[in-house]
Amino acid sequence: MKFTIKILIGIIFLYSTSVFAQKDTIYTFGDETEDIEYFFGFSLIPSAMGGLVHFALIKPGSEKNTVKQITRDDFIAQSSGKQKSIANPKFINLFKQYQIDNPNIIDELWRLRYKEYPYFTSEKMQPGWSANDSIPMMPTTTQMETLKKFGLYRMSDYIYGENAFKLLYLIGKPEWVNTYKASY
Repeated sequence: MKFTIKILIGIIFLYSTSVFAQKDTIYTFGDETEDIEYFFGFSLIPSAMGGLVHFALIKPGSEKNTVKQITRDDFIAQSSGKQKSIANPKFINLFKQYQIDNPNIIDELWRLRYKEYPYFTSEKMQPGWSANDSIPMMPTTTQMETLKKFGLYRMSDYIYGENAFKLLYLIGKPEWVNTYKASY
């Protein structure tokens, strides 16, 4: 009788574990056409962390974008494919893909907005590229027209996705910078 009860309990246990078991997870390999929902981006508005540029992961929406703030270092690491990212799940080096030789070019983004470096520093800083004499912390109207090509219609907008990397590529080119600086 004890033997039968043990067998019966064993059968009930096995049945219950198979009925309530988790569903199998299916892993696929290869080049899936996974839709990326988030993109790397930046705004020329200072960040809450004190930076002159606000780096973020952007999920475009029909009414408004979802924005997840990230640090400068995370932007570089994730865009380089060195750190896990929802905007770069395949760990692609986007700087290399867009022919950007030096990821630290992002440190030049502040120059698009400002005529002079806006924070006090003991170090001598090169001037920014804004040609606006009346409001030295804003690009000129013509410079804003240039930035509109990258999706920046208002200073609070984000430049993201392919536009962000195209702009990073161009600010590394002296001829583009000279044209931007000469836009009055």
